[in-house]
Amino acid sequence: MGDRGLRSVVLLCVIGLASGLLKGLLGIGGGVVVVPALFLLAGLKQKQAQAASLWYVVPTSFAAGFFYLRTEHIQIDLLYVAAMVAAALVGAWLGVRLVKRIRQQQLTVLFALALCAIAVIWAALPNHLLSTEGRPLMRYLVLTGTGLIAGLVSGLLGIGSGVLVIPLLVSLGGFKQEVAQGMSLLYTAPIALLCAVLYRVHVKIMIDAVQVTVMIVAGMLGAFAGCALLSHTPAGALHLLFTLALALVGLLLLIRARNKPDRTDAPDWAI
Repeated sequence: MGDRGLRSVVLLCVIGLASGLLKGLLGIGGGVVVVPALFLLAGLKQKQAQAASLWYVVPTSFAAGFFYLRTEHIQIDLLYVAAMVAAALVGAWLGVRLVKRIRQQQLTVLFALALCAIAVIWAALPNHLLSTEGRPLMRYLVLTGTGLIAGLVSGLLGIGSGVLVIPLLVSLGGFKQEVAQGMSLLYTAPIALLCAVLYRVHVKIMIDAVQVTVMIVAGMLGAFAGCALLSHTPAGALHLLFTLALALVGLLLLIRARNKPDRTDAPDWAI
């Protein structure tokens, strides 16, 4: 392996570790980290980066979600996750059907501004605006509504769901942030798999399996490190970190929308 090949492996490891660390600690960090890094730093074409990101997200999200699931003080009901996934599939189908009727750049800008607004509200208001504890019907309505909205956004823009799912579950569902993060990770894995298959079938982009494998291995290590840090991170610090992450994602989306020509065809599927 030459110097160039070694540098490429090191870079992929760093990208995987950084994204995995965010996944384990905050429940986010897939496409919003991996896609820009592969495109800007690793020299991949935009859609190659997006395809690689999707396959990376599936196992790393599942691994981090499984860690949350096995953590004793984080109680996750898989029926809740299943309800979100089912609703998200409907939302994603609707989003894909609407893709060619909506100006993608304008919608991306609106979503980015919404994320920045959510970050401000998240920082200024109490975590739980509503509580559905002891109200199972209301809780399932919140869960299915969250899945439907997140799936719709993913279908329209290909944007990751964690930045949207976690605030909704905490603010409207009354879930603790750690629980919401675990649910978001478990929810993301099957949705990312669906998008990866759609991307392969409809866009037919080939990826380098070795590169993706290197990122996945590094991402797994990063995810476990992030999960380990989670148990030592105070709730206030977790809240602040997630707020900063939301604002950063919103700003990155604004930059991306500004630099990317407006299109009305299929989205990027960069979950």
